[in-house]
Amino acid sequence: MDRDAQHDAARHNAWETATSVQERIQKLAQVAADYPESMTTFADLAVSYLAMDDLDKARTTYQHIVDHQRQFVHLWANELGKAYLFTNDYAQAIATLEQSEVISYDQGLFLAFAYLKHGEQQQCATQFQQWIEEHLERAFAQYSYDKYMKALFNEKETQYIDDLWKTYAEKYTNMEPYQLYCELYKQLYVRPGFDVDDFDDEDFEMPPKLSKATFETLTAEYLALNRQVMFGHPDDATYERYYALRDLLFAETIFG
Repeated sequence: MDRDAQHDAARHNAWETATSVQERIQKLAQVAADYPESMTTFADLAVSYLAMDDLDKARTTYQHIVDHQRQFVHLWANELGKAYLFTNDYAQAIATLEQSEVISYDQGLFLAFAYLKHGEQQQCATQFQQWIEEHLERAFAQYSYDKYMKALFNEKETQYIDDLWKTYAEKYTNMEPYQLYCELYKQLYVRPGFDVDDFDDEDFEMPPKLSKATFETLTAEYLALNRQVMFGHPDDATYERYYALRDLLFAETIFG
């Protein structure tokens, strides 16, 4: 096993075996000491400190990433941009995140945050909208980023992001279910560059778009199964049907 593989195994073990965030920090700190050339472990440490509301240690760790970026074997621009953001170098955070070619789920959000911290409110709103519209379920994911917002923003900035997020959450919450289904279907399957081969499952087949009548029929079945799964004692076949419908209908996003 080469050194990269050894590091990956040690890092994975730290996440999988820790029974608390504090224990995870201890394990990750040891991995970082053993593999100081790996940027990702330091990024993991910073996020873990934020989860513990230890902003000072989070910023110190992000500063380490900034200061030692030339020493890392692999430099991840999305994490470097985040490091600049949390160490108050907002212009460099924007430049890094704008130029990053890393495929990262939340890179666009942190770019929006950087715009806001840099005083570019309109750019923040535009970038935030773009990030939401790439994956509409993000409109309901604010809770996942509370720790970052708490660390970054003052009361006025927090209120601005809260209001922005609420606008999109309400937009899609109030959308008629079949209309939202159509938007989600288009987002996932009717987009430039879509390729069935992009899916990990070799047996994946793109589902046909449902008519409104079929959607409503399957919705009624799904909601009945949902109650059964929540409060009854369903058999394996019921579970299988429930999960199949949940995926087909984008039910977690549409129905919560």
